[in-house]
Amino acid sequence: MKEIRYAKVNGESIPVVISDETEALLAAKADGRAIIGLAGMDGNPAEFVLERLEDADEEILERAARRHLGLPWTICVTKRLIIREIFADDYEAIWENQVGTGFGTIEKLEAYTKNQYRFYGFGFWALIKQDSRELVGVAGLTIPRDWSGEGSWFSLKLPPPEDQEEPFEDALELGYHLFLPWRRMGYAREACLAILEYGRLQLGVSNYTAWIRKGNLASEKFAESLGFVREGNGGP
Repeated sequence: MKEIRYAKVNGESIPVVISDETEALLAAKADGRAIIGLAGMDGNPAEFVLERLEDADEEILERAARRHLGLPWTICVTKRLIIREIFADDYEAIWENQVGTGFGTIEKLEAYTKNQYRFYGFGFWALIKQDSRELVGVAGLTIPRDWSGEGSWFSLKLPPPEDQEEPFEDALELGYHLFLPWRRMGYAREACLAILEYGRLQLGVSNYTAWIRKGNLASEKFAESLGFVREGNGGP
């Protein structure tokens, strides 16, 4: 079975080949087309695999086309923000605002976006103002790590929902960095609440942690406003 559907990306129609045949998908990929495979195939070459053809809705088609074209996904939209994947055009603003050390060069940022999103399906995302399309910060989810050995840090944990039947050990770490001109406007809270909800609904994760440098009372207070509570390494 082979079917061609079309995704809308920036006003253009992009063909997406959907098939349960390895040869058909390999041929389409070699021809430079976006592809989606169906479950149950041997040696499926597609990055996207669906259980049924009926599952190929507009969002899936657009995401497959965007990944094929190297364009960022929109993760979610809030009242004032678009939360999307980071891409090369964001490098200058990120560098000017010193967001960590992992994006020291544009090549490192491109390697991050190429590998992190494809492998994990999450990471740090860009926060874009809907009205002006300005990049106002970054926030997102990462695999938790222990920061206590790298200086004076302590961790906070977001308790899982009360209606969660069984506790899950798997957790993700929430991180956020608003650029200085955009702080104290509620953007961080708006973004983080949406990201936590996205994690619950789309990633199936209910446990979250956050690491705060000791003495950063503003960040600690912000995390607590999201429902995080202090745990290990929690000295004054």
